[in-house]
Amino acid sequence: MKKLLLLTTAIFFTICSIIVYMIFVEPQLLVTTHETLYIPNWNKKLNGLKIGVVSDPHIGHGFTDIKKLENIVEKVNDQKPDLIFLLGDFDAQSIEDSKISKKEISETLDDLDAKYGTVAILGNHDYKPPCVIKKILRQANIPLLEDESKYFSINGQTIRVVGFKDLWHSNPNPIKTIGKPPYKTPVIVLEHNPDLFPKIPQGTNLTLSGHTHGGEVCFPILGAPVVSSKYNQRYKKGYVVENNKHLYVSGGIGTSSAMRLFNPPEIVFLNLYSQTPKTKISNTKPHGGFKKNYMPYYQHIVNKLKNINIKKV
Repeated sequence: MKKLLLLTTAIFFTICSIIVYMIFVEPQLLVTTHETLYIPNWNKKLNGLKIGVVSDPHIGHGFTDIKKLENIVEKVNDQKPDLIFLLGDFDAQSIEDSKISKKEISETLDDLDAKYGTVAILGNHDYKPPCVIKKILRQANIPLLEDESKYFSINGQTIRVVGFKDLWHSNPNPIKTIGKPPYKTPVIVLEHNPDLFPKIPQGTNLTLSGHTHGGEVCFPILGAPVVSSKYNQRYKKGYVVENNKHLYVSGGIGTSSAMRLFNPPEIVFLNLYSQTPKTKISNTKPHGGFKKNYMPYYQHIVNKLKNINIKKV
């Protein structure tokens, strides 16, 4: 009876500690994730290009106050990126409801320093109230891409960056906006919601997205119970290659549920290199080993359990 009481007490305090950590500790963290990607049809003269990716800050919501925004800008600038991409969900309503000055936000974002420039797109939380985020970006001298392109001249080469309106607030037409392949210059696509990725045409070099927050709450082996995507775990977070198309999904910075677990807020830095026969990847293994476009979470757990090797004693 005494052992049972001790065990129950230990379990209770462990659960309480995890709850406290996931609500009050991890959402306040800020890590930097560094990845090297080998991209098909990438110009070798652009090898080593460093991109800084900031997604889903949700300013004014949870723990993203002006000090954290300043910390984000400082961490990005410390890495001296060539390009900075802001992937949306600045969070218009939270900014309106908070006491944070819009002028302070725009002045802080204006401090972002990339060698060749910074561009932004909007997320699903940036449309209401209307024009709030557009005005902030305009005052921060950051170009906003809405189903349009911006060209950068780097090392004598041209890179085309295509930014889309949010999938939940519009009906993007990638072929119409980007055009049909082949493309004369490298093409990087920015889309807040990774669910657009299957419609991105072959021949583009890289698609960057956010939106999912990496599932926010993740469990070892089992993954995230809830992912804000119709494809569930498929585009949860990280590097995905499908049919020689390349996608990177940032886990983002803010939260919707005000919780994170085993999935700290992140700023992503990507170093891009041209693909070689040794580094070629046609398809990455999907999260959970599933093959369908959509998979319920219970099936994800079943697949994970199937992949566990149990040694007989």
